[in-house]
Amino acid sequence: MKSDSATTVKSADRVLDILETVANGAGQASFSSLMTDLGIPRSSLFQLLGNLTARGYLEQDASTLRYRLGAKIAELSRRRPAPQLQQIVQPLLKKLSQDTNETVGFYVRDGDHVITIATQTGGQALTYTMRVSEKAPLYAISSGKIVLSHMSDADVKAYLARTTFEKFTPQTFSSAKQMLEQLPAIRSDGFAYAHEEFTVGIIGVGTGVTVKGELVGMLNLAVPSARFTKATEPVLRQRLRAAAEEMAAAIEKALY
Repeated sequence: MKSDSATTVKSADRVLDILETVANGAGQASFSSLMTDLGIPRSSLFQLLGNLTARGYLEQDASTLRYRLGAKIAELSRRRPAPQLQQIVQPLLKKLSQDTNETVGFYVRDGDHVITIATQTGGQALTYTMRVSEKAPLYAISSGKIVLSHMSDADVKAYLARTTFEKFTPQTFSSAKQMLEQLPAIRSDGFAYAHEEFTVGIIGVGTGVTVKGELVGMLNLAVPSARFTKATEPVLRQRLRAAAEEMAAAIEKALY
């Protein structure tokens, strides 16, 4: 595990050695075993483990006092694969666009916004073009509302309290009350809508892509309002849900 390079930083090496040893130990690494295996002085090891635990990179079992990798490791891993996610979902976006003949996009959360990492433009004359790396606030588009629906009530209220509602169109939400009124229905059936709230003339329909209970992205259809009818809505929802399930399976197979 240790590098032979003279330019390495000892404390950084020790942190990496600890993480690698804990990962290889499958939750069985104790303080004494780490000290023996890695040759780190007791006081230094105590401080490093304390820092790693406080930052969430390690967790300590309350009963056995042994160490395992913490939730922060998984969080960083989820942030890493945006280019890989793009490669995985792009063929499925193309398939969904062909099935619906509409523009589709895959979004990931970026703080209080969502950002497009992959798109496929529909083939009809009247269509909407999404751009990769385009950002939108959570309250303004269907994919962002899906993110809010997966947040706890406390986190939603904190988000709404710090948010200034910018008016992108006359239909854009202008208050926290409007968003809160929609959340129960979104949580109930798994679909969110943006009725010309971000772009005039476009209705967005979004749903979540979840893997092992975690929201890894949002799948969105952008449909001109002239084509969004009571007859087309159930078909679009069915195809959107099927595509989200197919994406979740593909992402789990490739990245988990």
